[in-house]
Amino acid sequence: MIEINASLFIQVVNFLLMLLVLNYLLYRPIQGVLRQRREKIDGFESDIERLIEKAENRQIEIEARIDEARQEGFSKKEEVKGQGLEEEKRVLDEANTRAEEALHKIREQISEEIVVAREALKADLEAFSADLAQKILGRSLS
Repeated sequence: MIEINASLFIQVVNFLLMLLVLNYLLYRPIQGVLRQRREKIDGFESDIERLIEKAENRQIEIEARIDEARQEGFSKKEEVKGQGLEEEKRVLDEANTRAEEALHKIREQISEEIVVAREALKADLEAFSADLAQKILGRSLS
């Protein structure tokens, strides 16, 4: 049984003193550490939010630059393609000109060879004609 006497009073005072000492030596420092930790966590959370916002803005900026680079690349591609077509046309025109010149030279050469062949045939024709006449007549024409 619990008896109410002086030892109970001493126990209660002892308990209250212990509560004050623990509060001063243990609870307040722990609460201070917990408060500092909460402040750090709140600071980290605000830093995280700021960094997330900054990253989102940076991503938007990067996407805009990528779009700009694509447009520039497409323009360059079209420009190079146009230059290639012009170069192709120039090379083809040059090749056609050289081919026409070569064809013209070959035609002139063939015409000259035809003239030479005709003259040779005329010379041979007189000889063949004389031979044929000699064979038909059975005597020499000279």
